[in-house]
Amino acid sequence: MRFADPQMLFLLLLLPPWALWCRRRERTAPALHIADGARIEALPDTLRVRCARALPLLRLVLLALAILALARPQLIEREVTVHSEGVDLVVALDLSTSMLAEDLAGGEPRKNRLTIAKEVLAGFLQGRRGDRIALVAFAARPYPAAPLTLDHDWLQTAVAQLQTGAIEDGTAIGDALLAALNRLRDGPAEGNAGQAKSQAIILMTDGRSNAGSATPRLAAAAARTLGIRVHTIGIGASGAAVIPVDDPLGGTTYRAVQADLDESSLREIASTTGGSYFRADDRDVLAKAFADIDRLEKRRSEEKVFFSYEELFPALLLAVLALGVAELGLRTTLLRTLP
Repeated sequence: MRFADPQMLFLLLLLPPWALWCRRRERTAPALHIADGARIEALPDTLRVRCARALPLLRLVLLALAILALARPQLIEREVTVHSEGVDLVVALDLSTSMLAEDLAGGEPRKNRLTIAKEVLAGFLQGRRGDRIALVAFAARPYPAAPLTLDHDWLQTAVAQLQTGAIEDGTAIGDALLAALNRLRDGPAEGNAGQAKSQAIILMTDGRSNAGSATPRLAAAAARTLGIRVHTIGIGASGAAVIPVDDPLGGTTYRAVQADLDESSLREIASTTGGSYFRADDRDVLAKAFADIDRLEKRRSEEKVFFSYEELFPALLLAVLALGVAELGLRTTLLRTLP
């Protein structure tokens, strides 16, 4: 809590002298002459008498609250945290049918490549709160799933909703990279507030480019020209994997497929752009790949915290008004004294 006008608190120093002056004044004020005052003084104090003696304290509390209200107490609430320097990242995630293959689950219940990739990606996003991140999904063609944003909670929802089958099947790596580059180019112009000092793309796929109009080599050259690093992650174990298929007779059957990861192309993309290539043949390796990327793309940031304030003086003024009415009412009725 803070006070918007703390200088008003100095008025509290006047209350003790004022209380002493009022007490002395009451003692020297004219009183009724009683023939036998000793007997009156010997009478026991009633509750009404004790309350009447304490009534000046109520006025003292009333004045103290009034002074506090004049000082305008405020509750401080942290509202927004802004990082003046960060990284713009675009995650390009393969949604081709082969991403349904189940070979990354290890000892866990069976999970396909896409499910595990989304879970690891969600953990990665939690540690990048100061960065703007966009999401591009692709199969035979790319589509923007989320623009560059600092709203990572909304981004987590967008990641969770990604599913295969939304786009015609295929793997357009070159077009996906160009779409990711366009996401970064659509950011604020150089020199604007919020412009990141670094930009990078994370490409995740388990196949080879077999669709789209742009080749991976051409897209990598465009990224290098723009000074944007591309980190590539090859997902999936070597050898055979299984893909769940709906059985016409009911239930689910599994169809064996062979790994078709084009590692040489992914290595070339990373090497051309100054990025890194990671081979994730199980969940732990995939998590480590994201941890390495997190370390490579860390940038020092300057944090500025803005605050909002909730005014408390209206509540204090209401309390002063209520106590003032109570004090006046008691003084003129139940606790009324003779001069």
